[in-house]
Amino acid sequence: MNIKLRPVGRPRYDHSDDSANDAFRAMARENLDRGESAPLWVQLKNRIQDAIVAQQLRPHSRMPSEQALCEIFDVSKPVVRAALSALAAEGHVIKLPRKGMFVANSRQDVDFMTSNLGVFGDLTAKGHVVTTKTFEFYRASADEDERRVFGLPGEGDVVRITRVYYCDGQPITLTHISLPGHKVPGMEKLDIHNRSVFQTIKEQYGLTVQRAERWFTAAMPDEQAVERMGVDSDSPLIAIESIAYDHDGAALEYYKAFYNSAVARIHVRIDP
Repeated sequence: MNIKLRPVGRPRYDHSDDSANDAFRAMARENLDRGESAPLWVQLKNRIQDAIVAQQLRPHSRMPSEQALCEIFDVSKPVVRAALSALAAEGHVIKLPRKGMFVANSRQDVDFMTSNLGVFGDLTAKGHVVTTKTFEFYRASADEDERRVFGLPGEGDVVRITRVYYCDGQPITLTHISLPGHKVPGMEKLDIHNRSVFQTIKEQYGLTVQRAERWFTAAMPDEQAVERMGVDSDSPLIAIESIAYDHDGAALEYYKAFYNSAVARIHVRIDP
């Protein structure tokens, strides 16, 4: 067993630090858009997170200081601190006392319909062409199930989305989505045509999913599923109920869906 000793004092840079500095300089070539509806801290957080996911920033790379990030991106300290706090809370970066901020170890992806990406992200990541048809998109008072899942008071509201997802032109799910209204102000006014719900709330509100729980049962399609998905009334579907949670452990999305396994099977991989 080889043991590597680190010198005492200022932490040494590993082999990826030069590439990390290059990555931040590359990110800063395109200025943050002060005219966008997304706050500056959300834009900065998303830009750094995308670089981590794309492995342009490698695990254990040391992040620039807050002051350096302010100068690189021409933003204030509150903007930088909010972005870094969100990244740290979601496990993308880690702060070591008296040492600095570092890119955390990369996480392993999981397989289809067991990941946190949602239907749109799951299928797109595997090279499928995903389109949607939205039937309902509005804000309303929460019902009993929504109040229970999101922990809302009696006067709480939600944003509801009903849409069919198509995989390579074939209808794969009819999904009824609910989001806690106080976390997505004004979302019902956004254009979500052929867009991922998770990607939209990430860009607009800096919200991302940390984990999700899903329940599956066999079910016959109801009249709405028959009409909107174009399936036969005697063709069994898979009914899915899902709750996705943010990095604070609070429910961020609740949905019920009919899934057509004739279009794509659900593949679950179990590793020892």
